[in-house]
Amino acid sequence: MTATARAGGALPFPDRVLLRPAAGRPRHRLVCLHHAGGGASAYAPWLARLPQDVEVCAVRLPGRESRMGQPPHRSARSAVAEVVETLRPLLADGLPWALYGHSMGGLLAYEVYTELTALGVPQPLYLAVGATAAPQCREAIPPRLPEGYGRAELVEVLRGYGGTPEEVFRNEELLDLILPVLEADLTLFDAYRPTLPPQPVRCPLLAFAGARDPLVDPAHVAAWEEVAADAFTYRLLDAGHFFLASHADEVLARLAVPARAGAAA
Repeated sequence: MTATARAGGALPFPDRVLLRPAAGRPRHRLVCLHHAGGGASAYAPWLARLPQDVEVCAVRLPGRESRMGQPPHRSARSAVAEVVETLRPLLADGLPWALYGHSMGGLLAYEVYTELTALGVPQPLYLAVGATAAPQCREAIPPRLPEGYGRAELVEVLRGYGGTPEEVFRNEELLDLILPVLEADLTLFDAYRPTLPPQPVRCPLLAFAGARDPLVDPAHVAAWEEVAADAFTYRLLDAGHFFLASHADEVLARLAVPARAGAAA
């Protein structure tokens, strides 16, 4: 772990983050927030692809991985408060930082951005969201949890997301671990009501969408342009919902260089 990451001593809340220190002095710190039902390990494949002089900090919400025994958040407000509590001391070292969130992690990333900057944390190099509808589109999004859902319906929701190996669905014990976290995360998602009109994003804003995403309308992702008060970049990928894995190189090519300008491509 770098001296920068440990500027205040031991890393605060070490169970809440997956940290890859930079080799030598970090150029900047990339903070990542995971999707519903996922964990910090969703970003493990990025660690080998990102430049070694970029520190990576993937946040881990309760109920998964090393926090398996802790009750998951069921509201965006409580999740955001915890992430802000986790990141604020880490960001106090003044190292330039950037923020990426995927799906549920994208809406949390936006709310974390607004909270941290309101608290005086310097603007990040960029805020990036993937497979996340803009806040003003929230009312047009149907609930993720079916009415009167039970275990069978949760399994079908998980299957519909794609990206889950088929062997998971044949392992009832594994499903017993996954489904309660997924249910809590989707409860959080369905209950989320952003402040409208949205608070503007005053750093470069990047938005990624999958052209074959069964869950998120690319037009709702492109609508982040209305929230941008600085440079805006929109990228439509030939991918499904989990392009952070399937199209990692394409996404990281945009994230690795914190340019202040960019046009849709």
